[in-house]
Amino acid sequence: MGQPQQNKLPKVSYLSIVYNVLIGLLLLLFAFYNWRQIELTSQSLYEREALLGKQEAVEAINTVAKRILAIEKSLSEWDESRQQLMYRQFYPLWRDQRVRSAGLVPETINDIALYDRNGRILAPSGNKEPMPDNMPRQGGTLYVNEGGHIHMYSFFPIFAESGGGQLLGYGGLAFDLVDQLRMDRQYRYLDLSTIRMQVPSGTLVDRDSLIKSLSFELLPNPNLDKMRSAYQVSFIQLSVVFLLVQVVSAWLLQRYFTRPLRELSEEIDSLRDLENQEDNYCRIKPLPIRELEELRQSFYDYHNRLLDLNQNLERSSQNFYDQARRDPMTGVFNRRAYDEDWHSLDDANKIEQCSLILFDCDHFKAINDSYGHHVGDSVIKSLASILQSTLRGEDRLYRLGGDEFATVLARNDADNAEAIAARCLEQVLSHDFQQFGVIEPVTISIGIAHGNPGVALGDLQKQADIAMYAAKRPTSRKIEVFGERLNEVSPLLTNKSISAIYQTIQDPFLMEMHYQPVIDLKTREPAYVEALTRIKIDGEIIRPNEIFPVVQARRVDAEFDQAVIQAVQRDLEFKRIPEHLGVSINVSAVGLLSSKVTDMLVYLKLAYPEIKMVVEITETALIDQIEQATLHIHKLREAGCLVALDDFGSGYSSLRYLASMPVDLVKFDISMMRLLEKGDVRQKEVIREVARLVTNAGYKMVAEGIETHVMLEQVVGLGFDYAQGFLFEPALNTA
Repeated sequence: MGQPQQNKLPKVSYLSIVYNVLIGLLLLLFAFYNWRQIELTSQSLYEREALLGKQEAVEAINTVAKRILAIEKSLSEWDESRQQLMYRQFYPLWRDQRVRSAGLVPETINDIALYDRNGRILAPSGNKEPMPDNMPRQGGTLYVNEGGHIHMYSFFPIFAESGGGQLLGYGGLAFDLVDQLRMDRQYRYLDLSTIRMQVPSGTLVDRDSLIKSLSFELLPNPNLDKMRSAYQVSFIQLSVVFLLVQVVSAWLLQRYFTRPLRELSEEIDSLRDLENQEDNYCRIKPLPIRELEELRQSFYDYHNRLLDLNQNLERSSQNFYDQARRDPMTGVFNRRAYDEDWHSLDDANKIEQCSLILFDCDHFKAINDSYGHHVGDSVIKSLASILQSTLRGEDRLYRLGGDEFATVLARNDADNAEAIAARCLEQVLSHDFQQFGVIEPVTISIGIAHGNPGVALGDLQKQADIAMYAAKRPTSRKIEVFGERLNEVSPLLTNKSISAIYQTIQDPFLMEMHYQPVIDLKTREPAYVEALTRIKIDGEIIRPNEIFPVVQARRVDAEFDQAVIQAVQRDLEFKRIPEHLGVSINVSAVGLLSSKVTDMLVYLKLAYPEIKMVVEITETALIDQIEQATLHIHKLREAGCLVALDDFGSGYSSLRYLASMPVDLVKFDISMMRLLEKGDVRQKEVIREVARLVTNAGYKMVAEGIETHVMLEQVVGLGFDYAQGFLFEPALNTA
């Protein structure tokens, strides 16, 4: 099978061009024709019917107005009407029987009433839709929307004599506008069931305002049906033509494309069972499309190579998968494998059938510092080997980081988990760590938590964590099982910093607050101060970069926010914050969703109403439970707090949340300010446009991290309202 034979085959591109051009021209021609005809006809009919419908409505309302005026004139000139205003003892009989029997009021009038000169009704009627007890002072026609019906109340004066004289009182008529419109005619264009008034219920209207405020829809037009029929005929014609073209096209595709592709597909599927692919290829007749024949040749040339590459890729992928889930130093599973297995266990609703055991090496930092990291690594490797060999064959050991390990015992009871933990502890205590030069005994602390009904995944991890820290106490037997006894224990910690954080949550007076001024760029004077958190323990300062990772990891965000609020309240009580300045408090995402945190902020604002209070939230607080976050933000603003979107531009979809959340201030992150000074032209232009959008949206802007006069000049030029940073003044310690 040589090259000259392939050159004689037709190209698929020629067939596709012919097909696409033919179908495209036909479709465009017929579609444009039908669309144009329908568009012109519909527009013309709609405009004409709208005009006629408006005229029809005006004529009908004029007729109704004349009828009502005639009824009012007859009643006002009727002597019995004047008598009832002067002698009222027979008024109910006159209203309910005499007026109707006299033929002055048709049945379409729902109710009638007489009012004294002060506009008060003589006696209310028992109708379902009675006349109002008091008429409007200026009289006229009153529109009332009752249950979707347009009810009209028309009031007219009654004098002692025809044409004027002494005012005896007023008369009133109640009628349904749609019923009145329906009396005189059959409507050709106006659909009475759709009539609506575009003014508030209870509005006084005259005839002109009634016409202007009336809205309605048109009745179906048979001409439109004719238009649709014409469209259907055209569409059928188009479909017939299209079908014919498709039949021809389908035959061409089947003959020159579909069938050859199917043969090629079957041929490819059969390759896995062929021993000699080259011999099989020679026995198959050429395909009718040259490109397909070339494709088959290329496939055979590279098929074996792809098989080899695929096998190598599978091996590499498996190796990579295993390596990504293994700790390179100990060979046990790592934190990534732990998270995946742990969440899959939760997804399968097996959390209640398992036990979580955490292992932590005691005083490992001292071992590292005293003997060096190479000895510490040897200790960790030995611990991993001991624990893995002691666990059951199906149990996995995970290294969560540093000297902390974990295992999950599936389908396990509490006694068995404690027995396994005891064996692990025994094997560690009996191991000879002196071979690495470690003189002191190497021990581990073990915390156990059991899955119980109603316990969430995160709670079980927290329980095991608390139990492990309890096991580190001097009086502990090194194995603790979480229970009610430990539920109230919080300061069970692994190091000094974590212990300090938990102590501060329990006693906010241990917190040392620093306050950084926020400068009003118009006056260049401090407008308020931002509360920055520090913890001082034994003369050492624990800074936010050490505090908040622990707070988030231990899931005590809301509790820590409450401690910060109490510390700020303490400083306000002791007047450590100048009275002329406000204060800004940062609230975490979890804290914003906490009703207790929100209530504390509201109480603090109510206790110090003269203090300007700003609540700063990060955009991460708006990612989940956005409705609950919005409710709490509204609550804060109603109490008088200002709400600032902090770290704008550093995280998620800032512009999206800025457009939907009720905030007052937008704090541009320090990273954006540095780009404004040192970024390229495009980066600077983006920041300028964002600042312009925020300003036009009505938000006040705050620039963070202003450190140089160049940055200050740029933010002033961009219209920022406030700024803070070391250029003005570092955070002040008020302790």
